[in-house]
Amino acid sequence: MNPFRFLLLGALFAGVPVLRSAAPLPPVATREIAERVLTKGLAEIDLGLYPGTLLVQGMSELSLIEPASPLRRQVLELLAKYAAKEIKGRGSFISYEVGGSGAALVRWRGGTPALDRAVSAAAARMMEKQKRSSEGLLVPPWVVPEKDQVFIDVAFAVTPFMLYAGLAEKNDRYVDLAVFETLELFRILRDPKTGLVHQGRGFQGAGVVSQDNWSRGNGWGAVGLAALVRDLPAGHPRRKNVEAVAKDFFAAVLRHQNKAGLWHQEMTDPSSYTEISGSGLLLHGLGVMLEGGLLEPKYLENFQRGLAALPAYIAADGSVGHACIGCLCPEQGTKEDYKSRVWAHNDPHAFGPIVLAYAQAVKMGIPSITPTVKPGVFAAAEDSPGKPRAYVLRNPEGAQNINWENDRIAFRVYGPTVRHRVGSGIDIWPKSVDYPIIDKWYRLSAAGFEYHTERGEGVDFYHVGRERGCGGSAIWRDGRPFPSETYGTYRIVANAPDHVEFTLEFEPWDAGGRRVSETKTIRLVPGTNFFQVTHTIKTEDAANITVGLGLTTFGQPALEQSREHGTMSIWEKADPAYPRIGTAIIADPRQVTGFGEAGSDRYMLLNVSPNKPFTYFLGAAWEGNRHFSAAGSWAALLRTTTWSGLNELYSPKPIRP
Repeated sequence: MNPFRFLLLGALFAGVPVLRSAAPLPPVATREIAERVLTKGLAEIDLGLYPGTLLVQGMSELSLIEPASPLRRQVLELLAKYAAKEIKGRGSFISYEVGGSGAALVRWRGGTPALDRAVSAAAARMMEKQKRSSEGLLVPPWVVPEKDQVFIDVAFAVTPFMLYAGLAEKNDRYVDLAVFETLELFRILRDPKTGLVHQGRGFQGAGVVSQDNWSRGNGWGAVGLAALVRDLPAGHPRRKNVEAVAKDFFAAVLRHQNKAGLWHQEMTDPSSYTEISGSGLLLHGLGVMLEGGLLEPKYLENFQRGLAALPAYIAADGSVGHACIGCLCPEQGTKEDYKSRVWAHNDPHAFGPIVLAYAQAVKMGIPSITPTVKPGVFAAAEDSPGKPRAYVLRNPEGAQNINWENDRIAFRVYGPTVRHRVGSGIDIWPKSVDYPIIDKWYRLSAAGFEYHTERGEGVDFYHVGRERGCGGSAIWRDGRPFPSETYGTYRIVANAPDHVEFTLEFEPWDAGGRRVSETKTIRLVPGTNFFQVTHTIKTEDAANITVGLGLTTFGQPALEQSREHGTMSIWEKADPAYPRIGTAIIADPRQVTGFGEAGSDRYMLLNVSPNKPFTYFLGAAWEGNRHFSAAGSWAALLRTTTWSGLNELYSPKPIRP
């Protein structure tokens, strides 16, 4: 029996809970998950590049659990293709040419003569020919010597490969290099505040270390440590040092594990999205630590919880969602820069970490897990971020709301079926990503994951009800507003990536003794926080009418009004739990007659002619979006956004179907 089974059973009897959901889902075999993702990955990605060698490493780990299995033969056949150059391994490290660390592991545990020769030659060349940093770390050939660039990713590329090559050949120089590579990277890149690691040094300037605690970067470090913890001989002079670093690091990793059992893109910031490649690598390392007795048995629950959470991001065909696209100290290397790095559906980095995590579970004698969330709910292909675009949707179910969005922000008006409890104000969906979220949020809401919860893409916390929200209108008579009800009919005119246009018709109502109706045509293009409204008030009376455009306040607004410039804006916290949000109206100054107040709404008052269209612009932003995270960003945008400028933005490109 696997020795860890005794630890597993002991932990269970000692009271470590086995995860159960309120309505338990069917259990899923851990090997089945690993093999499903492996099969998809082998068909999906280029095995010659380093994400391919990561998948091969996971495949190798899984194959070695049962040496006589068909998978064992399959991995030997695959590695033979690297040795024969049928698969052209390439990239920043010589080890990739022969299949990476998986090849060295299989060679150590019993390979073939051809594999042995290929790994031996690659290890010798790595030792002698691979470029080095000033400390002697193996680094890619393209790093800039003047900046002395190093990054945690190389722990994955160097440490397991050189360790297993050294163990197979009884070459202490290789083993010592494997130990040095990871321990030195942790010395350079460890964050003393969090206990985690930063990704790199020298990419924002000589000696400058990035500010992140990136999930996959920490996962790369976990892979290096896991190999050493598990397989470095007990008598090695730096064995105790390895164990001490690993214990400190995984204690920090556990502190930043979220309630679901996984880790966020920026591990210290729960507002960033749950990132799957880093989570898989960290779970693999966590399992190795438990198996080796370097973590208390109580942390078995943390490992199981992560295993139970991962299936939500794995589709039935083995596809994987929420893996950050390639990332090396982006922009200024800040936490915000990492947070804004989007994830992709079936990103090449996604597959190997999942296989490693579940292979470790199989090895530890955990035959199955009970998913805590329905498998695949976050892994649909349509959830892939894709390209930024403008988009409009009328939700055909329930409320029949209409939502529209671009790469900056999203809005909503309520449909006629909820007229009894809401009004015609304009709601805001604060989003923090540039890709479309409307379809996804509605689909997840239907599956029980409401969009009032932050999952790293933004969150709906802006409450409108019967207020005016972001620029909802009303007829202003005798010092009070008379708003319409929710829209009656609609027509989507254009729904293209570079623009959307739709028209709303509002049924007649009594506005303080004057019978009116209205039509609004809304247009939105990418790259701006403002949409255009072309508005017509219809009456039988030809006398001019005052229209109020309202912005809702929430207790302590920073309110700015300028009749001269035709602007009104608000900046405040709409909800104490979330960052501040800003709203604004920009209208033709010639039409602005003043400002008003009613309840929690502030109004800009316009003098308009009935039955003739007039135009204005409405906009919103929030601090949770990277464009407005800096203090004063919204105010700075408003200072440079004018009535004439917005007209120029919308006028040069006629909005057509």
